Amino acid sequence: MSADTRSAPFSARMILILVTIAVVATAAFLFLSAYERDLTPVRDPGAHAFSKSAVGFSGAVELVRLTGGESFAARRESELATRGLVVVTPIAFTQPEQLRLFLERREERATLIVLPKRITRELREHRGWVRQVAVAPPEISMNMLKGTAEATLYGTGKLRSLRGPKLKTLIEGEGGGALLAQIGDTPHYLLADPDALNNMGLKTIAGVTRAKAILDRVNREAELPIVFDTTLAGFANNPSLLRLAFEPPFLPFSLCIAFATLLAILHATRRFGPAAHEERKVAFGKRALAENGAALLRLARRRHRTGERYAALTRDAVASATGAPPGLSGEALDRYLDKLDRTGELFTAIAARAADAPDTRRLMSAVRDLYSWRKTVTRDH
Repeated sequence: MSADTRSAPFSARMILILVTIAVVATAAFLFLSAYERDLTPVRDPGAHAFSKSAVGFSGAVELVRLTGGESFAARRESELATRGLVVVTPIAFTQPEQLRLFLERREERATLIVLPKRITRELREHRGWVRQVAVAPPEISMNMLKGTAEATLYGTGKLRSLRGPKLKTLIEGEGGGALLAQIGDTPHYLLADPDALNNMGLKTIAGVTRAKAILDRVNREAELPIVFDTTLAGFANNPSLLRLAFEPPFLPFSLCIAFATLLAILHATRRFGPAAHEERKVAFGKRALAENGAALLRLARRRHRTGERYAALTRDAVASATGAPPGLSGEALDRYLDKLDRTGELFTAIAARAADAPDTRRLMSAVRDLYSWRKTVTRDH
């Protein structure tokens, strides 16, 4: 079976399907890798808006939604640029510089800082539950507020209170302090005790009413969603080159590259067609052998020296076709061939011209005459 008749192992349709599946699978893998953290549920039971544990704030997020508002937990800094209220829930180990820079980015937009209170760890036997390790000393929160506000935090009852020279009480706490206070004339607020807003504080109707009052008091833009920050709790999405490829302003550029790649593949397929099999260096058959021999003579520039051999082949062929006596050879055979056609040029004269041809042009002229003479004397046999 020749190389041209061999069937391809895969049809063009099958190859197209396989390539399409590979491209779609690769694109899906890259997309899921870029947004893996966004698509994976947060199972950490700490004090943040994703947590459903007692110290978490997922209940406050749901409370806003159930009372006709909008709210969500933010993991990107771009989501914190809203004009609406942002609720910040720093952990006990948040540095003062982190909180100060966060408030600087918020500028003159409403921000509620929920001070930490409890240090917990997850229960191994109950996923999503926490056990209290210790109550964070008030000094931790007071140190966190350095550079932000001068405040004294204390607790004589269930909920802590705070006071400070530049703090304005919005909701009174126990012992004459403030449960909710405003920092000077800025739209930044401090909540002294997280139990007034976390899931544990929402287990009673009184707690739900108190939490709703706190949010309503500090929310200046009721028509905008309330955003619960999780970046200070360690859930910030770090920027990556892979995510940039799927987001504006680079998304159109990525789509253009994908479309150009598709066009290049289609162009290559239609232009070149199926892959061509490599040709043999030396082909099979007598014709190929003759062509290769002619090519060698052409390279050596010796084609005009082949006339004598062609004349000898013609002599033998005509002698056989005309029934020449078996014993004739040499000059006797030449005399016999000369007698076959007395009307034209003799065979010996044409053979001499072919043997002595000085160039290819004269050789071809003699060869044509030999061929015509052969057809004449053999009657095309």
